Amino acid sequence: MKKKVLQMIGVLTATVMIAGCTNPGKIPAVTGNPDSEIPVTSGTLSGESVNLTEGRTGIAARNVYPTDEETSALSGAAFALFEEVMDEKEGENVLLSPVSIDFALGMTENGAAGNTLAQMEETVNGGISGEKLNPIMKLLSERFMNAAEVKWNVANSVWFKNDDQIQMKMKDDFLDQTVGYYDADVYLSPFDNRTISDINNWVSLETDGMITDVLDSIDPNTIMYLINAISFDGEWATEYEEDKITEDREFRNLDGSISKVTMLGSTESRYFEIAGGEGFIKPYKGLEYSFVGILPGEGETPESLIAKMNQSNTDFANAVKNAENTEVKVQMPEFSCDFETELSDTYKKMGMTEPFSETDADFSRMLESTDGSLFECWIGSIIHKTHIDVDRKGTKAAAVTVVEMRYKNAVSFDESKTIILNRPFVYAIVENETGLPVFLGCVNNME
Repeated sequence: MKKKVLQMIGVLTATVMIAGCTNPGKIPAVTGNPDSEIPVTSGTLSGESVNLTEGRTGIAARNVYPTDEETSALSGAAFALFEEVMDEKEGENVLLSPVSIDFALGMTENGAAGNTLAQMEETVNGGISGEKLNPIMKLLSERFMNAAEVKWNVANSVWFKNDDQIQMKMKDDFLDQTVGYYDADVYLSPFDNRTISDINNWVSLETDGMITDVLDSIDPNTIMYLINAISFDGEWATEYEEDKITEDREFRNLDGSISKVTMLGSTESRYFEIAGGEGFIKPYKGLEYSFVGILPGEGETPESLIAKMNQSNTDFANAVKNAENTEVKVQMPEFSCDFETELSDTYKKMGMTEPFSETDADFSRMLESTDGSLFECWIGSIIHKTHIDVDRKGTKAAAVTVVEMRYKNAVSFDESKTIILNRPFVYAIVENETGLPVFLGCVNNME
């Protein structure tokens, strides 16, 4: 498994207007340092959001290749969350980006302590410590950004309320880890309508226009947003032949109704079985990332398949990494999906309650009063939005995760297989070397 980065073979996972700028492009950084006595000048977002990151290099962070146990833990946590959301959104098309969630909550964990941190590590990380998660996320980010023939964008940001009546600051260690491991930009902003516009514009830019709006209001007690945005654009390693693209094919929806779809036919070379379902791996150009499709057994649903996987502690990442070299004749539909959810109640049901508690949350490593006393805050909400398009050319996908912090007052072939995704199925975009899901979804209906 310990191969060079350039030897990676596959993938799993996974906006463009700037307010106040005359030329579209990256949101420009402005000079500033949270601990500097030098006045910070106004930025060029709305004119009120100031980037404080320049001049702060953070810790000398290094990336660390995850062990099999760590990839299994992170994959298991992803599928546990996926099952909970599928249960909440019964019968709907669901799409999460576990890696986007890990980026946003990984930053948040760097400010957590005590039992608050322990619950986050157990539920979000699958038992991995935040200290170990940080370098893993740095490694994934660098691999995404250095991918050869597919386009990734990964961006992290922290938005802090600029209010003279609130006497608090971010702790140095928290800032150093956020910048060092997550390469996050830190913005000082008034948390009014201009901030809403700035954050939405930042998200739109960083997701290549696939996700445009994540906020429509800001609670008066919100003190900070920790945000990840991730996008993917990859073409298939092997183009579809025209005679393998067929229109008006039938897809049987979860409720038994029939939808007409365009089916894409191909022959793939990697196959695996999991929880009674059959899976195939279809690579993108560069062979570092892949699409994974899983057809549940006859009479099963995506929900029941995922439940079986979680009940039996099935290691998805290991199944992807160790798929057998077998000819697989595949047909899958062109499809698209937009999904949005708020994850606070989901995580509470999974046992992560303390980070959301106004009285019990311990984020003492994140903020402090300017006089050095403890400053109390908790997670108010976790917003997650995703988008995906899968067609004959390839796949485009994007995700954004927003953590809101509130404060008090404030190949050789053995045999031929056939998989036809003509009924509800599960899919993912995976990083081939680790098998970790970057995007993870199901299609129950094609309407």
